[in-house]
Amino acid sequence: MTVVDKNVEPTKIEAKRTHFGNVFLWSSYDAADTLFSQGIISIVFQPFVLLLAYEQGITNYWTAFALMSAFMAFSNLLVAIFGPIIGSISDTIGKRKSAVLISASLMVISTLAFLIWRNFWWLSIMFVFANFGYQAGRMFYDSMIPFISKTDQRGITSGISGSLSFIGTFAAIGLAQVAYSIWGKFSEPGKVFEEGASISYTSLEWLTVIVIAGILVFTIPFLFSKEKENPNSFSFKQNLKQARLEFKDTLKEIFKYKNALLFILGWFFVTDASNTTILYMQLVMIDGVGADPGQALMIIAMGGLLSMIGAIIVGVLLDKLGPKKNFIINIFAWFIAVSIAIIACIEVDGKHIVPWQIMFLVGFFIGIGFGGIWLIGRQFVFEVAPPKKVTQYQGFKQIAGRVSAIISPIMFLLMLGLGAKLGLSISNQYAIALAPLLIFFTIGLIIVLKYVDVHKEYLAGERAPYKKLQ
Repeated sequence: MTVVDKNVEPTKIEAKRTHFGNVFLWSSYDAADTLFSQGIISIVFQPFVLLLAYEQGITNYWTAFALMSAFMAFSNLLVAIFGPIIGSISDTIGKRKSAVLISASLMVISTLAFLIWRNFWWLSIMFVFANFGYQAGRMFYDSMIPFISKTDQRGITSGISGSLSFIGTFAAIGLAQVAYSIWGKFSEPGKVFEEGASISYTSLEWLTVIVIAGILVFTIPFLFSKEKENPNSFSFKQNLKQARLEFKDTLKEIFKYKNALLFILGWFFVTDASNTTILYMQLVMIDGVGADPGQALMIIAMGGLLSMIGAIIVGVLLDKLGPKKNFIINIFAWFIAVSIAIIACIEVDGKHIVPWQIMFLVGFFIGIGFGGIWLIGRQFVFEVAPPKKVTQYQGFKQIAGRVSAIISPIMFLLMLGLGAKLGLSISNQYAIALAPLLIFFTIGLIIVLKYVDVHKEYLAGERAPYKKLQ
């Protein structure tokens, strides 16, 4: 069993200097996993799996959407269950970079397996594994920051990685445009289900291949990055035993530590709504608002550009203002974006009440929100977690994020189904499905306002649990 000396300065195991060349090498993985998020999750998987469902005889849009959402929810459930446990193992062993690479390998191999068999069920199962690898890798990657950057430069470090991550967004958009120009645009799922339009998804298959190639290229610089490791000399079995003990201890600690609990609860509600917004936004734009795939990509591109700029600004503001104030601003940006998207989906007498171009305004506010939310979440963890438990707290943050990624899509699905039962058009169904997200943002804001700001103490070198909270 590992014995921890409680008299040891808590920041001893953290990085004391920031080498920005190393930060850029580390940040390359942010571009890689963002390329997966945008290229595979947002652009490829959803229309691909819906078209395969129709091709295999699932001709009801709501049923196909429900099955797709069930697999996505199950994948997030796996992350919620195992995230803190593998995070605890990583903290105990003291190495995070290798865990990122193992997770990335699972993500890449499972995604390539999409193409082995054109089958709805096979694609859905492979997505479960690919998404698990993506989410686990994200957790380990975020946890590396205290071990590559000193205290007062972690916000800007996050900002650099956040801004570079949008290279992945632009790469996804550019690669999609290339795929569409060579192999044609894929069929719009809404038209296929409503009108029986012909099915084409060849461009999605080729896009999968070139996105994975891009991910591998972006990951190369990360291989040369370095973190401050704090390994021990114990066997894997001893580390596993210690990790279980640490996991139980951390779970009790979070429920006793009000600030950590408030953060996790607030994070749950806000990411619940923001994840669902991002998850279904391409389908909202195409099937809900009436934009075609090319127009949807233009909106995503604009949002990506704003997110890149916003990430740098948020990174600087995080060091100065801390995560709480930044989070409040972020929540308002998401609230405005979803409100406009709801209006854009509404149809009266078969016509939208506003033109699809209003979605550029949605892209503007989502750009602000998406550019900062993950950086803010990282900084919250650094400030509420003891240094030796950063990855474990990231794991519990993942529980909040992944459980919310199960609950909100289910609610989205139920509201979509309600609209279908009422005989509404697919566009109006999306308007109804988006509405509950505003409630989640509001609840999250109320909880975050109760969080006690400890940013000044953190910058001064104090670490959780803080004296002012005891």
